[in-house]
Amino acid sequence: MTTVLLAHGSPDRRHATTLERLRRRVAGPLRAAGHGPTRLAHIEHDGPTPTELGRELSGAVTVVPMLITPALHARVDVPAAVRALAAHGARVRAVAPLGGDRLLLAAVEERLVAAGHDPGAPTLLVAGGSSSGEAARSLASLVADGPRRTWSSTTLSAPRLGAAIGRTVVPAVLAEGVLHDKVAAYADEGGAPFVRGGLADSRAVADLVVRRVLHSC
Repeated sequence: MTTVLLAHGSPDRRHATTLERLRRRVAGPLRAAGHGPTRLAHIEHDGPTPTELGRELSGAVTVVPMLITPALHARVDVPAAVRALAAHGARVRAVAPLGGDRLLLAAVEERLVAAGHDPGAPTLLVAGGSSSGEAARSLASLVADGPRRTWSSTTLSAPRLGAAIGRTVVPAVLAEGVLHDKVAAYADEGGAPFVRGGLADSRAVADLVVRRVLHSC
């Protein structure tokens, strides 16, 4: 069985580089569990695209959407990518995106500790957001259900006024890139400390990807 990590892609090369590091980290545990190769595909900007990778695939394929908030990509782009990956005969199915899982909060803690911040201190997770507000609601629900009462969230599409004041800002993104840098600018405007880097560079996200694949079998 082939595993495909389906990323959105970015015009910033740091994004693809980070996702490739994640692919390498999860490939070993998945192969040890009896799975085949782990590949990386991008919806846009980077390659290979689902159409390009689909020409190389056969047999059973599990797709892990590398999305941490629901948006148009999950509803429209992921199904389209699955069809493209299956266009040459592969049996393709997608598991749930990463969003909503508490391991994402563990990833945030890892990033805070690595940057020298106290995870128990006031912290603000900032995502890009969506026009429907679905991304903001999803992230807020995840934070509210987590163990840290000092954490809160907002989005760049509908930022809460003054939300960054007195808090450490963590970008709720998988990798550095355009969105990551916009969150950095938001933190700077609010005079808030900013934790650089994406959540994909954490043990928790690697564990989450492996769990998504193994629990789908």
